[in-house]
Amino acid sequence: MCEANVYLNKGGQEELFMEKVDRIIPGEDQTLFMESIFGERRRVKARITEMELVHHRIIIEEIREDIAEPTLEIWLEPETDHGHFHEGEEVELKLLRGYNMKPANEGEWNSPQVWVINHNGTRKQADLHFHDLIGHIHLGSETDGLLQVYASEMGQQELYAKLLIEVGHRHHHSLEPIGLPLEIVPCDNSHARMGESFQVQVLKAGKPVAGKEVQATFASTNNRNYPHVMTTDEEGKARLFLTARGNYLFTVRDDNITSTFTLIKSF
Repeated sequence: MCEANVYLNKGGQEELFMEKVDRIIPGEDQTLFMESIFGERRRVKARITEMELVHHRIIIEEIREDIAEPTLEIWLEPETDHGHFHEGEEVELKLLRGYNMKPANEGEWNSPQVWVINHNGTRKQADLHFHDLIGHIHLGSETDGLLQVYASEMGQQELYAKLLIEVGHRHHHSLEPIGLPLEIVPCDNSHARMGESFQVQVLKAGKPVAGKEVQATFASTNNRNYPHVMTTDEEGKARLFLTARGNYLFTVRDDNITSTFTLIKSF
């Protein structure tokens, strides 16, 4: 028999949490999914601190989330659920403001702007209109190629957002930074999928920034705060293993500047 009893450590005291567990699956948001031989299922935000399989014992400890003060940020998303646009398809995007991919439901926008850069480096301002505090961007059906779209909002804080979208067949040319004061650049423009690693580089005034904190989240997170925090290496790069479905958001901050990059993920 391979099952074990799971005990919850509460202040040094162990309490029986679940009997005869034969299946434990770590999930996103630091959760553990457990199933017993009796068919009982439970999910808890916890970490495993000790395993004594010879004695059929597993000790877990609950993770209590520290609630940080949300920092306002903006980000871009496609209007569709898929990340690839076919040639001739209407390309429509959204501009949102909030924290941790959770849109804010109050507060006025301060004259944001959206720009599109095509594969030739041509830069063009995009039309932007708002409905219920969500910005809507219509790029039309004549767009083609690998596009970098970015938005900015100036105020007490400088807010930037960037998105990479592909229209038409696959495009393999390299990506160049677009020159934001603080910018997150994807190191690979190939399709990113769950179960793969994705690397970004942080640039400040066009130069790599070492030791910079990069936060990452995903659309379906239940965390109030960003579930992933990384630190850039000497080349300003940070890598994240993608374990959730849906799009990811990378965020970096420096003084009064907040910059985001939305990764449109292939499922």
